[in-house]
Amino acid sequence: MENFTFIGDVHGAAADLRVLLTDPVVAASRLIFLGDYIDGRTIRRFSDHVEPVVRDPLGVLRIIQDRVTHHGDVALLGNHDDFWVQTARRDELTYQTWKINHGVQTWRQLGIRSTRLARVGAALTHGPLRPFTDFLTHLPLTWETNQLFAAHAGIDWNRPANDQRRDDLLWIRDDYYFRDAAHHDLGWHPNTLGKVMVTGHTPVQTLQGPGQAGYLKMQATANDVPRYLIDAGSHTDAYDGGILALTLTAGGQLVQTVRVVKQHLTPGEQPLSEAAVSRLGALTEQP
Repeated sequence: MENFTFIGDVHGAAADLRVLLTDPVVAASRLIFLGDYIDGRTIRRFSDHVEPVVRDPLGVLRIIQDRVTHHGDVALLGNHDDFWVQTARRDELTYQTWKINHGVQTWRQLGIRSTRLARVGAALTHGPLRPFTDFLTHLPLTWETNQLFAAHAGIDWNRPANDQRRDDLLWIRDDYYFRDAAHHDLGWHPNTLGKVMVTGHTPVQTLQGPGQAGYLKMQATANDVPRYLIDAGSHTDAYDGGILALTLTAGGQLVQTVRVVKQHLTPGEQPLSEAAVSRLGALTEQP
């Protein structure tokens, strides 16, 4: 029976994504990309130095577009991808939000020299960028089977699964993760959906600190149906930031987790120290 591999937030790390796709377990499964293909920071921050990292948003989009078109894989929309979509529609608020969330740097990489909404929007809807805009515009917000559910950010537990708000699917954080968003010590929220759930959006380093596993398994109790958070912090400036791939059976059993950091494959559950990441060497591939 077919396995499914869920791939967390890539944020322009085309070189890491190419390495991830060489893993044999990943390559033999159907891929579900969880969104946030663009934007991101351009440094990796250690306690005593920083390293530059290369962003290649169009490289990532080309890879994912090919996987969806020619391999039958699935790509979900992330909130950063939605910045692109809504700016193309000339939405002022989204444009301003994108502008302060790495948008200007991304526009430069896309060949857009202006920072005016009308000109940025026009560039996204004409010429060489239009096919990418069309692709992103038609991406779904969720993917599910009888046993599995995936979205970029999560769901609002107080709403029916078939009546989720778009903003929650793209943006929700603590209200999805925790039993009480104001009191994290009360633990994870129970999985009332009853399906194994996989999301990205929040880097795991934000919730557990750096130097640990590249994903989080969330269960309110030992019998709770698991939820996985698999944003491994690609281009967030965390020293161990990378891309995480989590492979599940159709029934939701864990097959494998693998993480790519600085174009090196490592087990997803393996903690990475600053020294270990530093020894991996500098980024070599250019977009």
